[in-house]
Amino acid sequence: MKVLMFSSDPRLREKGSEVSERMKKYAAAFGELKIILLDRARGRFLRFFKGYFNARRLLSKEKYDVITAQEIEHSFLAWLLSRKFGVPWQMQIHTDIFSPYFIKHSVFNFFRVLLAKFLVPRANCVRVVSRRIKKSINRPDAVVLPIFAERKGNGGINIKEKYPGYDFYILMVSRLTKEKNIPLALETIRELSKKYPKILLVIVGDGPERETLQPSTNVKLEGAGWSKDIAGYYQSADCFMLTSNYEGYGLVIIEAMQYGLPVVMTDVGVAGEIVKDGVNGLIVPVGDKNALVQALEKMYKNPLKVGPLKTQTEEEYLKLYIESLKKCLAG
Repeated sequence: MKVLMFSSDPRLREKGSEVSERMKKYAAAFGELKIILLDRARGRFLRFFKGYFNARRLLSKEKYDVITAQEIEHSFLAWLLSRKFGVPWQMQIHTDIFSPYFIKHSVFNFFRVLLAKFLVPRANCVRVVSRRIKKSINRPDAVVLPIFAERKGNGGINIKEKYPGYDFYILMVSRLTKEKNIPLALETIRELSKKYPKILLVIVGDGPERETLQPSTNVKLEGAGWSKDIAGYYQSADCFMLTSNYEGYGLVIIEAMQYGLPVVMTDVGVAGEIVKDGVNGLIVPVGDKNALVQALEKMYKNPLKVGPLKTQTEEEYLKLYIESLKKCLAG
């Protein structure tokens, strides 16, 4: 099968990166894979025109079996190319695009939602990463295929050794962006530490919101270069927290659960699907600081005992990915 893919992940430019190595495996599994890279290094808006015409030249010379696109703008390009060349296309949806919080996030998101409503019924096949998204898009034939999560190994930084003197260690692994609502996490810990001064939150990640965040005695922000030590963070924490306003899936939740970490999270992504309230985690309403404080206090006093989450193997994942693409051909 010859697959043409649109991607905006700049890590594809890095030789030996996790993403580029994964794409090599995809290419071997599919038969042939050509990626049109639409990262911002090619211009915020110009990249879409460049990507469209690059793909058009390819399709003029070679026959591809299917076009797959993840982002909404990429899906629009795929739809245009499908109409011109008669190649079926797959719309991948990795974000909860019909969440009211997604729409409110920016003016661009408002127009993305309108575009998605136009594109979803026109896709030859649709892949989503959670049942939450499938329920929202009104495509009963959509394939639910979560993001592949590979356990990160063992070892690395032990946060209890790095930051001694606390008795409960909460971990967040997150991009520091607006939709992750990191200020909610800081406010929650500030409130909770008044009663429990030996609680520590360690936030691992970077992003544009970093400069606006004000850490405290009970909050530590880890800088760049942490990724190679991420297994150690997961292994040495007592609890994992996620405060996002919206998520399509929540890969970090799966990674944390692979290490047996109980989770406290807002009602987004895999909440209710993989994270079961009161079983392997605690789920609170989006943006509700009081509920988050209560959930963390409950976890602090009576931590949930959970075993490592078992996930599909890479071979199983690739098989399901190929099947999702073949649905386009069948359609």
